[in-house]
Amino acid sequence: MFDPTNSRYRFNEMKSKKIYRRYKQEDKSINLNILEPITIEIPSHGSYGSLLFTTEWKNKRIQILDRDQKCLICFSIENLQVHHRQYHFIVRENKFKLPWEYDEYLLITLCESCHRRGHSKYKVPTINI
Repeated sequence: MFDPTNSRYRFNEMKSKKIYRRYKQEDKSINLNILEPITIEIPSHGSYGSLLFTTEWKNKRIQILDRDQKCLICFSIENLQVHHRQYHFIVRENKFKLPWEYDEYLLITLCESCHRRGHSKYKVPTINI
């Protein structure tokens, strides 16, 4: 199963609920078609996590990863993720901006380790607009 976004998640739609499956990969040489599935249910009320599975976010993510091509902190090229430098809360609409609506300069590429470490040390600022 080829996945150009390099995501460990696969989408399956069952009768009334949408389900994403995460696949564990212990060894890089393992064939993606024979990985062990782990089922994750995404709430239908529109949580932030479910927005990361949309086509809009996947396209924006690819765009940012292509721009940076490596972690901007440690320069690693493995397990890359896109990090929001700040969040925008739209006061008059009483909601946050959608993840893919941010300007490119507010999105940076980090490896999984640096991303996790950054979130544990610092709080991402929320700007009211």
